[in-house]
Amino acid sequence: MADDEFKRRLVRVEELYRELVALREGAKGGVGSGKEALVLAELQLDNAWRELYEFMELPLTPEGGTTGERA
Repeated sequence: MADDEFKRRLVRVEELYRELVALREGAKGGVGSGKEALVLAELQLDNAWRELYEFMELPLTPEGGTTGERA
């Protein structure tokens, strides 16, 4: 069951990454077009990574903390 959850979360990270890359490729030609969508996609990817790390019980910072807070 944990393997299925890990795979589901990893697939979600991969999907969000592909979406972000596509948005970046599409935004190269336009000035200011799609900036909000790009920022939203980056935030969604960041959140998906955080959730994956928390699921795996890995630290979010190099110092080993799991809260993601900086000193």
